[in-house]
Amino acid sequence: MSSFVNFIEAHQVLATLAAGYTWSAFISALPAPQATSSMFYNFVFKFLNVLAANIARAQNSSVEKSPNFQAALNKQTDLAGQAPIAVVIPPAQP
Repeated sequence: MSSFVNFIEAHQVLATLAAGYTWSAFISALPAPQATSSMFYNFVFKFLNVLAANIARAQNSSVEKSPNFQAALNKQTDLAGQAPIAVVIPPAQP
């Protein structure tokens, strides 16, 4: 174990870059919040993505911009006693 610690002490920049890459990969692997996700998970998802400088991913986590928007809309219309609505979301413009 001491040889590993010695390696880290000798290569601090490399260790910092590896730790930052691992942190970013971990946060990027989190699944996007779904319509059934709790408020706590939504908060954790947005907070961690902001910390990892994934600002666009943190802002695009709203239900309207998520891939499960149709399911969320159908759930709300069902709760309101209305017929399901088919929504076609146009692709984002570059």
